[in-house]
Amino acid sequence: MRLVRAQFAILMLGMLLQRSPAVRLLVVLEKALSQPFSQVVRLTTYVATAMGVFHATAGATGLVTSRDSGSSTNNVDFKNVEVGEPVSLSVQLEGALVDYWEIDFASDLVDGLDFVSDKPGEIFEGPFERVGGPGGVNKFYRIKSQFLILTGAPTTPSRIATLEPDGFYSNQNVLGVKAYDAQGSSEGGWYTISIEVPLVLPEIVRDPVATRVPVGGRAQFFFESSGVVDSVQWLKDNVELAGETGMTLIIQNVSAADEGVYSVRVGNSAGTATSGGGALTIDDASADLVNLATRGLVGAGGDIMIGGLTVLGGSTKTVLVRGLGPQLAAEGVPGALADPELRVFQTLFDETPIRSQMLVTNDNWEEDSNAVELEAALISLNKPLAAGSKDAALLLTLNEGVYTFQLSGVGDTEGVGLIELFVVE
Repeated sequence: MRLVRAQFAILMLGMLLQRSPAVRLLVVLEKALSQPFSQVVRLTTYVATAMGVFHATAGATGLVTSRDSGSSTNNVDFKNVEVGEPVSLSVQLEGALVDYWEIDFASDLVDGLDFVSDKPGEIFEGPFERVGGPGGVNKFYRIKSQFLILTGAPTTPSRIATLEPDGFYSNQNVLGVKAYDAQGSSEGGWYTISIEVPLVLPEIVRDPVATRVPVGGRAQFFFESSGVVDSVQWLKDNVELAGETGMTLIIQNVSAADEGVYSVRVGNSAGTATSGGGALTIDDASADLVNLATRGLVGAGGDIMIGGLTVLGGSTKTVLVRGLGPQLAAEGVPGALADPELRVFQTLFDETPIRSQMLVTNDNWEEDSNAVELEAALISLNKPLAAGSKDAALLLTLNEGVYTFQLSGVGDTEGVGLIELFVVE
């Protein structure tokens, strides 16, 4: 009964106030009539505000929008803005001379899109809090501009608001906006603008490659993907491998039972993509390795430390790589790198143009996905690292190929660093 009375009150309010566009009124009423009582009370205030109860101006007739300077429309839902796609979205209030806009603090601001002004020197500011103002939105951002303009390239996928199972509407990528004239009177009321950045299927860019490993050896598979990846599942001969959900697949103490074709399936809420397969073959052929160890000043940007490594021969080679900074400081080296980070790349000569694939990274050695195995290898080679140190280390099994190891400081920090590589097997 309370819900019916609240819905009737909203309907009466809609009949009495007619300054906002009818389409917006119907949308708000449709939302209100589907909500629990607590939500209806909140939406009653929203409807009153959206219809111009507070400082409405009769000359304002509705929002006019455009995308990338295209044709104007009354559509306030910007759909299919892709992640990484440069875009410019423009909103104006028809028939009104706007001095500034307010954006509801509760709005879901779109990652990668910035508000810009068409007035020189003006910027997006806030949040501000309105004290003693009317009900509704009292915490907001502000930008002085005739047009409300968002430019940039979205970095995070999301969808337009939908009705959730609990009866509430999500506010994902939904902005509440309101325009004001130079005297501070509102022009039209609160409007909602929706920006849909759909999630697309991930794509496998580089499949796991075939590898040959001796009995008792160690195999490791890598892959490269693009797009948002929320889940990873490795497969052997198209059958899921229980618990193998990491960004690389490591097989220790290889036996004949491990021979097969290994692939990976990645996914997000839009679906999944499965790679081609790389075969694991038992082979006792030897592999020759060019060793490396280099120490020097690690700078920022293009001045980081880069070491090179080539594995020759038909079989794999397991190596331990350390990227040191705090360890050097403990040994008395002045100006040592405080927080080193290792990145490993493989040069892909079979692609045109030739490029590098990043295989794996490590910041703090104890945080690696195979930290237990890594610690055992460090101890067996008498190269242990202090617990809690920020030194970096990786245990890798590499196929024949050319590799580079990049040592940099987290946050572009600088200092003396050391890259060391040891052959494990």
